[in-house]
Amino acid sequence: MTVMVPVALTFEEQTALLEQANAMGVSLDTLLHTAVVKIISTRQQSQPDLSPDELDRAFEEMADMIPENVPGIPESALNRENIYTREDDW
Repeated sequence: MTVMVPVALTFEEQTALLEQANAMGVSLDTLLHTAVVKIISTRQQSQPDLSPDELDRAFEEMADMIPENVPGIPESALNRENIYTREDDW
């Protein structure tokens, strides 16, 4: 299904859009369709900020997904000497 949406543009706005489409090597319809799809997808992907309690619950849920038999990270792995070894050699 295709929906046509009329948009009132000034001559200058229409000229700028046509120039942009020509510079990109696409039709004006393609340029506008791409812009609308980008607006829609950006809006759908944005998530509201989580409250501290919601964030804490989300981390707890992720932690619960880790199987019991997975070994923990040894403290030696978190030492500066073990993290930045390659960069220190430069």
